[in-house]
Amino acid sequence: MKNLQTVLFKRNFKFLLCIAATLFCGLGVISFGTFLFREGFSWWILIVGLLLVFGFLLFASKIYTYLSSQQVYLMVESDGNTITFYNKTDSGKTFNTSEVIDLNKMGRFYIVKKRTRYFMNNYSYAFEEKGSRTSLFKTDVDAFPSLFEASENDRNKVLEFVKSVYPSIDLGYESAWQKSKKGIN
Repeated sequence: MKNLQTVLFKRNFKFLLCIAATLFCGLGVISFGTFLFREGFSWWILIVGLLLVFGFLLFASKIYTYLSSQQVYLMVESDGNTITFYNKTDSGKTFNTSEVIDLNKMGRFYIVKKRTRYFMNNYSYAFEEKGSRTSLFKTDVDAFPSLFEASENDRNKVLEFVKSVYPSIDLGYESAWQKSKKGIN
């Protein structure tokens, strides 16, 4: 079994946004408690309060992972027929495991860059199945935890690793226009 281990670095600005969201949800939970005791039971207060509690727990768990992990790795494992992506901490805990992907179904593999509303970039991987004429039916592989990211060089190492494991795969994104031009020639 071949594997690739890539070190992920911490995203400090996103961590600060996570702290702000946790504080907002925490204050909302306190307000929820005071409204519940002062006004009495109400379904509206209960629903909003439970959403705030859920948000608080979600953001608090992200902060805990950020603070408790000294080093987080992106692990890519392949046996030649399948490939799996997951994250591992320096203590050996694994999380964010992708489904087992059949390499024989993969026709194209590439990096996806998404711009957030906070002017930050989130990266992931995606693949298109063989014979697919459009990228509408791509399958996303979310390999990075929300508060961690790989450098551009390390993201490209993953592409090279996939190419070395499965040489017949195409790397990089092609638009429908580029694919149609390729089919004409």
